[in-house]
Amino acid sequence: MPALSIVIPVFEAEEYLAGCLDTIIDGDVDGGGDRLEIVVVDDCSPDGSRAVAERYAARDGRIKVITTPANAGSGPARNFGLAQAKGDYVWFVDADDELKPGAVERVLAAVTGPRRPDVVLVQHEKMRDTGAIETGELPELAEHCPADPSGFTLTEWPRIVDYTHTPWTKVSRREFLNGIDLGFPTGWYTDIPWTYALLRRAERIAVVVECCYQWRQRAGSSITRTRDDRHFDVFTQWQRTWDDFEGVDDPGVRVALFNHMVWHLLLVIGNTERVEPKKRREFFRRTSELYRRYHPGPDAWQPADGVTGLKQRLLAARAYLGYEALRQVYRLAKRVNRTDPQEVPAPEVTASEVEASSAINGAVVSGSAVQSAPDDASGLPAQAKLPAPRVSRP
Repeated sequence: MPALSIVIPVFEAEEYLAGCLDTIIDGDVDGGGDRLEIVVVDDCSPDGSRAVAERYAARDGRIKVITTPANAGSGPARNFGLAQAKGDYVWFVDADDELKPGAVERVLAAVTGPRRPDVVLVQHEKMRDTGAIETGELPELAEHCPADPSGFTLTEWPRIVDYTHTPWTKVSRREFLNGIDLGFPTGWYTDIPWTYALLRRAERIAVVVECCYQWRQRAGSSITRTRDDRHFDVFTQWQRTWDDFEGVDDPGVRVALFNHMVWHLLLVIGNTERVEPKKRREFFRRTSELYRRYHPGPDAWQPADGVTGLKQRLLAARAYLGYEALRQVYRLAKRVNRTDPQEVPAPEVTASEVEASSAINGAVVSGSAVQSAPDDASGLPAQAKLPAPRVSRP
């Protein structure tokens, strides 16, 4: 039985699959046939992805190529691959991403020992299509872990929900995964209910803070940069998460999860590459509904400082016009700050921005002035015992 099964869902990845497989094969420095299994799941890809996988499988017995009955998306493809996997542990890897050198060794070291973890969280980095590298936040989070980072539960460290809710940063014990009967749902943002259900049930979680995974964000290939009504699936997935946590009474866990959900939903609506402008009001309304439904109470959670706190208060007040006004004023302030008034004429202010400036003065908010608020688009500013989460992927 292999120690580790790497499951790769594949759809229209012909251009990238070879690079992904190379980093996995080269990363298994021992090369032993009993350590590693690679399950390539062809999700009925219409391009030459399967041919690439079969070419690799023909010369490497550790690679197995299977095909889903019908194209159903990455979540169901992962479920299909898991059913075929034989390893002690399972790692879901995306076909257009790559493993970092030493990743396989680090993961195998983390799962070896008398007290084996149910889940291992691994550090990642994001490479943008510009070539810029952004480092994941796991080491920073681990510095403040109140428990043993080599073995803890969600209750012992609720703040771990702030780590990216992507399946490729989690290596799970296969027997544990099958025992809790946890699969990926259909739709977009399926990582959300899967990740938090996994962490809720794990009796022992460990972290690997050395970088193991490179998410390669490619133009046109990521849902984070795609305008589509399927972004509304995020509400279904967060509702599934809260339904699963209905019996969890631990206040620390519920506060951390709520804090993370609010950050994530504000991130999605604030991304102009995701939600169509004409759909923003409806997206805000549904965000406000979840905010009000699962707010843990004013004694447990308070809005943040700065611009994010203003947005959170507007969610509580269901004040969409105030939210849009805030966005317009904040964007105007950033435009002004990017110019040198001594050398460049001030930008012309549009009528909508003038209206926004007036409207924000009447919004039901409190907090710092917009002009002096920090640029917190990347995450929530720190709150008492609950610093800012950062997520690399939806």
